[in-house]
Amino acid sequence: MSITVIDIIFAALILILIIRCALKGFVEEFMSMASVVLGILAAVFFYKNGGQFIRSKFGMEIQVIPELIAFIALFLIVFIVVKFVEYLLRDIVNRINLTGIDRILGVVFGLLEGVVLVSLVLLIISIQPLFDPLPLLEHSFFARLLLPLIGVVQRSVFTVLAAV
Repeated sequence: MSITVIDIIFAALILILIIRCALKGFVEEFMSMASVVLGILAAVFFYKNGGQFIRSKFGMEIQVIPELIAFIALFLIVFIVVKFVEYLLRDIVNRINLTGIDRILGVVFGLLEGVVLVSLVLLIISIQPLFDPLPLLEHSFFARLLLPLIGVVQRSVFTVLAAV
């Protein structure tokens, strides 16, 4: 089995994420990601209600500004709350001397994060219409390993989306 350039790039990317997550620890890395994701989800799902609330409290008749303010405010509120929870969890981990376990879990989380990122890159490369991905991916270890899994997930997602 030969190692391709794209495999070296993917392995380096995974290694960088493993090292970063090991240094930061699981709690900090997971909660940092959760703060952004949950902030965006809260803002996306509730900005219209927030816009109506702002419009009713301040008598604004403008259509876009209250929703924009609500989106930003909701994101920031959820982001700050999750960051506060992160601070509390990190403090608990440090006080009860679980830093080693936190870093080991960080390595596992970094590996998982790296595999997910490589899978997304492979998915994008395989479905993009600009060039034929076969010469790039045909001898790739990561492509042989992850593309069958990506296909299963992709079909499942499209099935769920079609049912909605």
